[in-house]
Amino acid sequence: MKNIYRILAMALILVMALTSLSFASAEGAEKLLNIATVSGAGDLDPAGIAIDMWTEYAKLCVDPLIRFDAEGNVVYEAAESYEVSDDQLVWTFHLRENGKWSDGSPVVAGDFINTIQRALNPENGMSIYASVLYSIVGAQEARSGEGSLDDVAVVALDDYTLQMTLKAPCTYFTSLLTVGPFYPSKTGLATLEDPSWWKNPETSLGNGAFYLAEYVDSDHYIVKKNPYYWNADAVNIDTINVHLIYDQQALLAAYQTGEVDVATGLPDYIADAYADSGELFIWNMLTSKFMLPNLSVEPLNDARVREAIAIGINRAEICAVIGSDYIPSTSYVAEFMMSNCSSEYFSKERDPLFVEDVERAQQLLADAGYPGGEGFPTLTYTYPNSDKDALLAQAIQAQLKQNLGITIELNGVEDQVYSSARANGEYDLIRHSWTADFNDPINYLDLYTSYSGGNYNGVNSPEYDALIEASNETSDQVERNDLLHQAEQILVGDNFFVIPVTTQVYICLWNPRLTNVSINEKGEPMYRYADLAA
Repeated sequence: MKNIYRILAMALILVMALTSLSFASAEGAEKLLNIATVSGAGDLDPAGIAIDMWTEYAKLCVDPLIRFDAEGNVVYEAAESYEVSDDQLVWTFHLRENGKWSDGSPVVAGDFINTIQRALNPENGMSIYASVLYSIVGAQEARSGEGSLDDVAVVALDDYTLQMTLKAPCTYFTSLLTVGPFYPSKTGLATLEDPSWWKNPETSLGNGAFYLAEYVDSDHYIVKKNPYYWNADAVNIDTINVHLIYDQQALLAAYQTGEVDVATGLPDYIADAYADSGELFIWNMLTSKFMLPNLSVEPLNDARVREAIAIGINRAEICAVIGSDYIPSTSYVAEFMMSNCSSEYFSKERDPLFVEDVERAQQLLADAGYPGGEGFPTLTYTYPNSDKDALLAQAIQAQLKQNLGITIELNGVEDQVYSSARANGEYDLIRHSWTADFNDPINYLDLYTSYSGGNYNGVNSPEYDALIEASNETSDQVERNDLLHQAEQILVGDNFFVIPVTTQVYICLWNPRLTNVSINEKGEPMYRYADLAA
């Protein structure tokens, strides 16, 4: 039946490919670009749930201090320069004096402090990335409530000079600057007192190439060119409509009928169908999908059981069921994450963290008291209710039953329910996923320190914490790299606190008349200076 659906879908593609797409880009007309994506998770607050939706929005509407291009070179955005003290502790950023918000008011140092203080405020329950600020003096203490926000060492020396003081040298601090809490938000408008400020165009200002003009929950948002942007002369598009389309087939249909000009997150068979079209764009995502066992649930509190589950499934067979955009992985750090001290992928610098072995998995389960799965309690596997995640869940369920005699009940839920269950520990096994915010393995590994807000299953390993802390303290990248490999071995290969399953590629289509799209350091397209060819 699945093959029949694929054949029908391919036939539809061939028919629709004959239909010419149209742009609102006639001579003298407004240049309108329609983008569609399958993920609308998160919000538009850099001090809030700054995940999928924020990431796309920020690339259009909010300039950080600096960012990086595809080659890893620094690109100055809200800052025009910075310097670091000899001891690598004091970082001083000089802002552009022509940097302005979309209402014409200046972007000042206090606007960066506004986001940092809101992210660290203990009353902000939405601040999922507060930990990226913990290298700053006083930040972790303020977030925990043991210190004051006034003691966080981020100060405005004047309107255009921002200074941050670190607890210890941090070799990847410039990478952290590209994560939400380091972005600016307009002082007096972006407040904790108004948790929905980011939905309102009157309070959700942009200092980037565009600004928010309209926001409709779970449907779309519209951004328009910011006339006050410091580099406005280089911005060619007038309006961008970002559609949130959660169904892949609906997403594909929207592209084929010309409703949207860019569609991201498409089914795997699109790669073959559009291989020679000039419309296909694929990037290797810095994404890891994994099972997260609840360490407080029996028998998942037994490392032998977790290991049995990890090595008792065949990831290649699972990916064959899901599609070619999913790739088997035994690494928690994404397979395509580059090393921080070589030209290789981080995951290729070491032996596999574990090896699939059904016979050993069966023996481990017997040693734990469940020979052939006898007496093993029924566990629930919770996942976000999408087509791909449903296929993944069903494949895992079938293999654990066949290989280990374990019965898994599937619990597919809507995104909001899924996020709540994960955050509150209301699950046995849960499908988790992480996409890197910046190019460094620490972005994955620091999530499972005992003090991390992203540590959803209660990992508490002093040895692991010590390795992460040591990696943060050394300025020797080779030593640091080795410490991070040791940490991942403890997290996955020794204890199976995290059970990797896949990584993936992202399949996209865009009309070939779309030009001047740049690529950032994570391989993602940037549309701020894009244009529509005649």
